[in-house]
Amino acid sequence: MSRLQEIMERRAKVHADAVVLINKSEQTAETRAQVKAMLADVDLLGEDIATIQRSDKMAAELAAKTGATTSEQRATVTPAEEYRAAYFDFMQNGRPNGPKNIRGGASASEISKLDAAKATWESMTEEQRREVHKKQAAFSRLSAEKRDQQAGTQSITYTEGNLGGYFVPAGFVYDIEQATKFYANLMDGSSIRIMETATGNVLPYPTSNDTNEAWTLLSETTQVVDNGTTPNYPTTGTLPTANPGNVLASQVTFGAYKGSTGLVRVSLELMQDSAFSLEAFLKEAFAVRLGRGYEYYLTLGTGSNAPLGIIPAITASNPGIVTAAGQFNSGAATGNTSANSIGYQDLVNLIHSVDPTYRRGAKLMFHDQTLASFKRLVDSFGRPLWVPSVKEGEPDMLCGYPYVINQAFPQIAASAAGVVAFGQWSKFVARKVRDLSIVRLDERFADYGEVAYVGFSRIDSRLVDAGTHPLNYISMHS
Repeated sequence: MSRLQEIMERRAKVHADAVVLINKSEQTAETRAQVKAMLADVDLLGEDIATIQRSDKMAAELAAKTGATTSEQRATVTPAEEYRAAYFDFMQNGRPNGPKNIRGGASASEISKLDAAKATWESMTEEQRREVHKKQAAFSRLSAEKRDQQAGTQSITYTEGNLGGYFVPAGFVYDIEQATKFYANLMDGSSIRIMETATGNVLPYPTSNDTNEAWTLLSETTQVVDNGTTPNYPTTGTLPTANPGNVLASQVTFGAYKGSTGLVRVSLELMQDSAFSLEAFLKEAFAVRLGRGYEYYLTLGTGSNAPLGIIPAITASNPGIVTAAGQFNSGAATGNTSANSIGYQDLVNLIHSVDPTYRRGAKLMFHDQTLASFKRLVDSFGRPLWVPSVKEGEPDMLCGYPYVINQAFPQIAASAAGVVAFGQWSKFVARKVRDLSIVRLDERFADYGEVAYVGFSRIDSRLVDAGTHPLNYISMHS
């Protein structure tokens, strides 16, 4: 038995034992303390499982991206690796490092820009060069991370400096994206749909609602009549009439809203430390900020000069919001009401408010503290609503559906809207323009002995709802 399997089975047993105590007719201070301690153990074991799974996933992605290498291959520096080394040498030292190290894997347009940067450097006077070196001289060269990339895969984006620009190495962009997914579950592609585009032009996305049309019988030698826009199946379960009407098409329009990571300031003393990795530092700093920002705007963005987030988008689609009735089941605690709790009936009502077509592959989404509340819930037969996975590769379940933790969701509280959402998340689309750029600011904080870096990216999001409401949520009673 693998270590992961062992931990998963132990977590499932601890939770089952906790449910037994929850179902006791009398709840004493001692049993409540036991349940609290056992559920805390469940959470800790869940963190261990997540850590192992993340480690395995990252190892698999790295292996797929780099492939197996021999010691001889590892000793060979590829053009892409030279390019990456030159890029971070410029980021840390503020100057080009020669044509050999900046051409590897670059396209003709990239080489043209890099040659222009080198020409700018060579055209500078000695005094101008000394000014650049004044803050940056004697910095140790940043060692490049070894990653076997194919030539010609450099990102189309670049880093601007006072000497021109370097294109951001594809591997570094990839590393930031992977790290961002750790801080924003929405961006890993397992729930909402991520649509990447090369440019940020306005993008129309077609939709159609054909739910009121149905195949119907046609007599021999009878002409098919154009029924216009009149539906022939307006009510499910009734006999379709005449011929189906024409498909009514519409569209959702995606923009591309620019955002910034904010300034990341690094002291000259830290950069001069031979043990300091600028690459790792920037990757972590940008990933945390991008992750938190993306999660907020993709969840709560108003759509006014900003992405339209999940909760406002569902509200605007008017699917018939479910209002919480509270924990009316054997797992309810004294004092729980429709304003401060969500019960089994509420989850059932939410799930069945979404058309069965969209329940295939559907998921729940809520805050981590809401999950903590659900772990104490049982249905009217005393069965736990939360079921921990005991098999590798299978997710934990709530009411028979997997779930996504989103820390931007509101927690359970009176009048809170969108505490739990459910449905087909592939119908919520986030557009991501692949033009992450990183700018180095040499002069802005020079008097503080610091160099600043800032990243820019563009995103938008919309709910692709043609009128069939693939997503819905629960709102708390006032």
